[in-house]
Amino acid sequence: MMRKSFILSCVVNICSADHVSGYISINPVIDSRDKLTEQRLSFLYNLIHNVSVDVTNTYPDINKNELEYIFNKAIQLTCSDISCGAIAVEPVLYDRDQKIYDTIKFYSMMVNNIRNSLSIDIVCDEIPSPVSIDKCLPSSDISRTIVIPVYQKMKRAKKKKGKR
Repeated sequence: MMRKSFILSCVVNICSADHVSGYISINPVIDSRDKLTEQRLSFLYNLIHNVSVDVTNTYPDINKNELEYIFNKAIQLTCSDISCGAIAVEPVLYDRDQKIYDTIKFYSMMVNNIRNSLSIDIVCDEIPSPVSIDKCLPSSDISRTIVIPVYQKMKRAKKKKGKR
């Protein structure tokens, strides 16, 4: 069984891809974007949990760290499919959520096969781990960087001087 924090990280990645693809609209007609995102996160948590159980049952002899590594790579590939439109925002011939489920399973199998054929060993350091509160710096030690869009600032300065 995969860690709940790892599954949540995967859920956030898929939901982010939904934002990028436009599946969760910037200005939704019905409800608010925040509410739609919250609903999507809840739904995706169940979906990703179910597919993680399915993948875990498919590869019972792979240790937990390797399985999470493979699953993470499958999530990354699925996110790219969502972001680029390979998994459509409004599909006609398939159920979008079922397609996400099937794609994660497919990419898990693909990554595992490539890992086996290349004899790649997974080191514990390569496995993404969630940030714990204990590892965070106190708020007084955090420095903040403010980014000023220089191009826009220069563009306005040129207009004022009459060069445009």
